[in-house]
Amino acid sequence: MITQSLTGATYAGTGTASGPSGAKLGKDEFLKLLVAQLRNQDPTNPSRPEEFAAQLAQFSSLEQLINVNETLSAQAEANAAMAQALNNSAAVNVLGRTVLALGDSVQVTGTGEETITAGVGGTGGTATLTLYDVDGTKVGSRGLGTIGGGRQEIELGSLAEGLAPGRYRYELTVADAAGKPVQVQTFSRMAIDGLRYGSRGPMLISGGLEIPLADVVEIIARTD
Repeated sequence: MITQSLTGATYAGTGTASGPSGAKLGKDEFLKLLVAQLRNQDPTNPSRPEEFAAQLAQFSSLEQLINVNETLSAQAEANAAMAQALNNSAAVNVLGRTVLALGDSVQVTGTGEETITAGVGGTGGTATLTLYDVDGTKVGSRGLGTIGGGRQEIELGSLAEGLAPGRYRYELTVADAAGKPVQVQTFSRMAIDGLRYGSRGPMLISGGLEIPLADVVEIIARTD
């Protein structure tokens, strides 16, 4: 006859129970074990009512936890699917537009009107702009004097003279009055002409370069 009480079992939030042996019990196994206990208990020494009530309360709590977990999982999947759909729609709407994205590249066109965009921390300071080619070779540098804090539009000016058209990487360094570095966030201005879906979600294509949609901070204008 089974006389061992089930109240010694402990229950995990995942919907399983662990007995003294460490074995995992699901809700079906728990119910079967409870029924077996009731069927095989010693008639001369039946389970005490308070133990039986405690066992039923544990089973009820376990069932509720499982239902809550399943509901939350379903909601999470639905939210993820909705977010993916919104991202895909947003990516399509960016096609044919010029965007400002996190990055440090600049397109040299030979028009002499090239600019870079950067966010400068604090109140700004003394700045230097340096340009590199695709191989990382420094192609030029010039001092900008004192610039203020916040978003700044800075012309490449003489740095672009004599350079072959193409995309380059730039670096903007700023130092405050004490000579300490000031935080700078650089941006890339890119005309979006393609779209690809990858493991990181929608990837925007601009002249062969790819950037995640999440890196876009501003849609500026259409390219046509």
